[in-house]
Amino acid sequence: MPKDTTTRGELSELEVAMALARSGRKMLRPMSSGLRYDLAIDNGDGTVARIQCKTGILRDGVISFNVASMDGRRPYGVPYLGQIEAFGVFCPQNGKVYLVPIDRLVAKSSKGRLRIAATRNGQSRGVILASTFEVALAEGQHESGS
Repeated sequence: MPKDTTTRGELSELEVAMALARSGRKMLRPMSSGLRYDLAIDNGDGTVARIQCKTGILRDGVISFNVASMDGRRPYGVPYLGQIEAFGVFCPQNGKVYLVPIDRLVAKSSKGRLRIAATRNGQSRGVILASTFEVALAEGQHESGS
């Protein structure tokens, strides 16, 4: 992944969009770049789910990603609560995409954390397993996209 955060973010957004489309979801893209979400999923019932795309970094068995938008003027970030329904997270280290509902994350944290495997000490409180939110291919599809 490039070090340029804009390019990295654009690539992650594309990976999330492709994974969601391959999973059979109907995708919508906003015409404005000034919105708090990058994509939307048409739920087929007249509602949409707004998705903010993030790049997850895998270290020590945990994928971490920002759950607030941060910059020089707002070092603590501006949370997305009430403005999106989920985060679409692409992890370049394992090539997987996760769709994480915002209400499943710790409310006052600036980082979302997904564990790749259970903890060694058996702790489960506050642990969110990545596999729970992995975006899978639609039935009948193969990795090659056929």
